[in-house]
Amino acid sequence: MGDAAACTAASRKADVITSALERQIIEGQRAPGTRLDERGLAEEFGVSRTPIREAIRQLASMGLIKDLGRRGIIVPKPTAAALLDAFLVVAELEGIAARLAAQRVAPDELALLRDANDACADAKTVEDFNAANMALHTGIIAGSHNRLLKDQLRSARPMTFPYRHHLTTAPGYMARSVIEHATIIEAITNGDGQTAQMAMTGHVNLQGEEIINFLRTFD
Repeated sequence: MGDAAACTAASRKADVITSALERQIIEGQRAPGTRLDERGLAEEFGVSRTPIREAIRQLASMGLIKDLGRRGIIVPKPTAAALLDAFLVVAELEGIAARLAAQRVAPDELALLRDANDACADAKTVEDFNAANMALHTGIIAGSHNRLLKDQLRSARPMTFPYRHHLTTAPGYMARSVIEHATIIEAITNGDGQTAQMAMTGHVNLQGEEIINFLRTFD
């Protein structure tokens, strides 16, 4: 295998490992505070350390892990203030996405939003709800048709993912989210950008406030 082919293969492996670890962190399988090490990950995924290092670089750039050098690699556990700040930023950006979607969303994209919320309503498990919820929020961002906004949210959202997924287990949360989603989708459908923005911003901001109260029950 030539050098170029070897680099391509290593890059593909790194992407697969990045996706797997991202999913595990988001779904709480690798909880905040968990330590990772290159050797252990290389053995787990059956690869050399090269794609592991690239995956670590990608995950660190997304804010899902912290590479502390000789002190190791850790899934960070943010302070309550940092977590609320993250939700505040994401809420504002997702609110803008909803406003723009009300002006720019395509009919097929709108249909996907309705399908995603129907899937949220029909979800029998936390995992099913989280997948549908992620699809809905990502669909609204896609419907904004604003590349810069998408890039900003790709950087900002990951820190909130594990906690948004964790909150799903709170009593009544899923049913209330379906109602809030419906309000946002209706505003987007009607081209009412102001209402869509306010509803989305409030939806995500409330998640941040509830997360802090919810996680305190586990202290």
